[in-house]
Amino acid sequence: MKSLFVTLIVGMLCAGCTVLAPKPSKSLLDEADAKMSAEDYEGASASYGEFVKADPGNAQAARARATQTALDRLLESQTELDRVKLNEELPRLRRELAERQSEVDRLKAESAKLRADLERLRNIDLKTLPGIKR
Repeated sequence: MKSLFVTLIVGMLCAGCTVLAPKPSKSLLDEADAKMSAEDYEGASASYGEFVKADPGNAQAARARATQTALDRLLESQTELDRVKLNEELPRLRRELAERQSEVDRLKAESAKLRADLERLRNIDLKTLPGIKR
């Protein structure tokens, strides 16, 4: 009778421990969902992948797998969009650079002309000043 009681107590303790201990895969899923909410899509995709790998038989594994696939496609699309924007932006930036370079060249030429005019006026002033020998 005593051994039955001890066995029953040990059995209840073991069952209680397994019920109280959270499944690690559930915390992975919660972590992935939290990352998704925080817009950390790369981290969320990795966490969903870990969840599926840790517990492929879980009822939520199909959702995690689908979400991971969608996130991977989203990240690929974002990378492609950034690349396209860069390709579209590059010609515009080159045009702007060429326009600014031509403006710099125009201002340099104007500056040289103004220096020459200033030097010519200085020479005229020196010739017309009284007391200056020519």
